[in-house]
Amino acid sequence: MDIELVKDIYNLHIKGFEGLDFNVIRKDNYEITYNQNIKDCYSNFISNFDVGDKQEFESIINEADKTFSKINRNTTVYLIPFMKELYNNRDKYFETDKYELISTEVWQIYNDFSKLDNINTNCNLDVKLELATDMIKYANCVMYCYQTDDKDDPYGDLDEGYRQGYMNYKKIYNDIESEFYYIKVDNKIVGTTQSVYNNKIYGIYSLAIKKEYRNKGIGKEVLRQQLQMCRSKNINTAYLQTEQGFYPNKMYKKFGFEDLCAVYYYLKNKKGE
Repeated sequence: MDIELVKDIYNLHIKGFEGLDFNVIRKDNYEITYNQNIKDCYSNFISNFDVGDKQEFESIINEADKTFSKINRNTTVYLIPFMKELYNNRDKYFETDKYELISTEVWQIYNDFSKLDNINTNCNLDVKLELATDMIKYANCVMYCYQTDDKDDPYGDLDEGYRQGYMNYKKIYNDIESEFYYIKVDNKIVGTTQSVYNNKIYGIYSLAIKKEYRNKGIGKEVLRQQLQMCRSKNINTAYLQTEQGFYPNKMYKKFGFEDLCAVYYYLKNKKGE
């Protein structure tokens, strides 16, 4: 595992968040990321730990509890491999009576662009990506793709607070670019996707297709086009994040993505306090 690459992806990921109304409190040996409007654990967590023992860890968690309590959130730890002490000793730090493992995420990378031109997406539609300029319209489109009112929808739901984040997007860092795209077929908007990148890494986010247009190969074609964009920018590594066991995880592997690492979300139980 390339730990430096993992850390570079994490930093790009967090900085990309900040443009969508996220706040980051950076300390010497940890940082807290949170959002006032979004309630889910994927947007409110403590991470980037540098600790040597359990006592130091628990002291940090106690401080984080105060921050999350103010915004009515439970403390969630976002655990990534470069946080070696915690990651390599998960059973010791995250006892089941105090923490619940609520999600395992897989980070996947694509770096063999020599195979890109040979990818067949089996999509017979004319799929185009159009850069979004009206972020209110874009935000509403993202929410439409995710909020289908179908409890069995594999896309899941999306906290309503994300709408506000997209609407209020602002560029913060000069070395990071975020681009938001409509996915169009026959000039109709059928979905959305997003890229966050710097001069080394190209992140693909929020690739979502409207329910009535799924299972037509559109998502694969979009992914192929985004990888072409990555190559055109002379960036050698693309990445995305998927839920472990969720069907896109296997689909992306067939596409040529490779697993880089697993990361974990641990929710602190109220009874464990």
